[in-house]
Amino acid sequence: MIPEGAETFKGKPSQDVTVTLDEEGVYGIRCTPHYGIGMVALIVVGEPTNLAEAERVKNPGKAKQNFADLFERVKQ
Repeated sequence: MIPEGAETFKGKPSQDVTVTLDEEGVYGIRCTPHYGIGMVALIVVGEPTNLAEAERVKNPGKAKQNFADLFERVKQ
């Protein structure tokens, strides 16, 4: 769930992550060990150019609901 042309990134548990996001759009972030219980985030850089594509990504359980809530906040 990243804009076209953007590079993926991955952090490690209990370690800080520093990322530079150069491509405009929305970046869906998930905590791997806690993804199923809904630990997700959405970063918006500039205009949410890939919002429709990001919304089509399938997510399980609580992550699905949390992403839906975040997408709605972006649309406001």
